[in-house]
Parts: sequence; C-alpha cells; structure tokens
Amino acid sequence: MRRLTRTLTTLAAAAALTATGAAAAVPALAAPAAPATATAAARPMSMAARLGTLAPSAKVNLIGDNYPAKWRNIPQDSVVDDWNMYNRECVSWAAFTIDRHGESASNYGDAKYWDDNARSHGYRVDNTPTPGSIAQTDAGRYGHVAVVDSVHGSTVTVEDYNWAGDGHYLVHDLDTGDFRYIHFYN
Repeated sequence: MRRLTRTLTTLAAAAALTATGAAAAVPALAAPAAPATATAAARPMSMAARLGTLAPSAKVNLIGDNYPAKWRNIPQDSVVDDWNMYNRECVSWAAFTIDRHGESASNYGDAKYWDDNARSHGYRVDNTPTPGSIAQTDAGRYGHVAVVDSVHGSTVTVEDYNWAGDGHYLVHDLDTGDFRYIHFYN
C-alpha cells in the first residue's frame, strides 16, 4: 500500500510537470481515503497532503539539489547518512545543508524535535523566517524541516526533501505562520 501511495504521489507530480512545465510545482494532494488495514492506518499523511503545495515565488535564490549522490541515487531510507538520519528524508537534507555552513544538527532525530534540540544547543528559534534558516513544524507524525530560500510577505519559499512522502527534492512556498524558524548560521 505504501508503494501505491508513493506511486500515486509521483504520478500526480509528473502530471503537474507535464501540464505546467514547472518542475517545482505540485498540486495540493487530497487526504488519502480511509485505510483498509490497521497497518495502513498507522502510515503518516505526507506534509503535502496535510498542508498543500504551492508553486515557488518568482524570486528565488536556490541552493539546488546538491544532496550527495551517494544518498540521493539509492532508495529512500536505505542507508543512514553522516548525521545519523535516513537518506532522502527532510532531516537528512537539512542536516546536510547545515553542515555545509559549519554547524551541526547531528542526531537531532525526527523533525518534530528539531526546535527543542536546537534551543538546547544555544541556537535561536523564533517565528521570523530568514534566508538560510530552517523552517520547522511538529505537524504530523514526524514533523518536517525545510531550508528557507526567500521570504515574500506571508509566504516563504523553501527547499526540502520528502514533502510529498516520496523522498524527492522540491522547491515550493509555505505560509510563514505554519512553521518555526531555527537560525543555525544566520
């Protein structure tokens, strides 16, 4: 069932790409139908299904998908990265980006714990997004983190992995009020 959900999500993204020609835009996904089994009931809803997905604003300063091929080009969750996180997850991407700036989010765990872990390590956590900060939410079973690219009033353009639950890189806009912001290096 999990593969079917990922396949449907991937097909929706491909359809959006074909229809719009914009690789970063994925339409908001509807909540999945009621699960048929107890195992399916335990599966978390993707952040895209929970909060939707908006195409990125025109003015972006992309980092780009510079996530190392040794983690990007293998199946999602098949290895643990240098920060003790599974590959192609939002936390792995964010930890990689933070490390490139000389800071560390090693062993921070699920995204829902990142704000508390960052505070305990002396990093500023607030409601003010800035380019380079980490957008963090406790929403969902595991939470989510993304790297802030740019801020446009009440929206923030972010880069992340696994927004749609498919282990892929995405650039999209979010409502600034849905997240806290961790300032590791800005």
